[in-house]
Amino acid sequence: MARNETHFEFADRGATSVYKFRFAGDHTETIYVWFESDGAGSLHTTSKPGPYSIEDELGSADQPDLDALLATHETSKHQWVNDLMAQFGERIAWLYP
Repeated sequence: MARNETHFEFADRGATSVYKFRFAGDHTETIYVWFESDGAGSLHTTSKPGPYSIEDELGSADQPDLDALLATHETSKHQWVNDLMAQFGERIAWLYP
């Protein structure tokens, strides 16, 4: 069940899937960008809200990957996926790899 612990600004599936999101109640309001391909990924931050654009400036995230970031925010990959599906499921065809 979605709890909106994660608020997604953008989600797009492709050869490299891109997810742009922030956490509810995060007072820093950091926006994260997660690139995922073939089970591997790359986590970054950005200061630009809204849909992802190739022009977005990306910074380093404090965590090495999505799982570590989710643990820091006391949520799980399962909950992250539930929130993703509730907010962007139709756009990404109701599937998550």
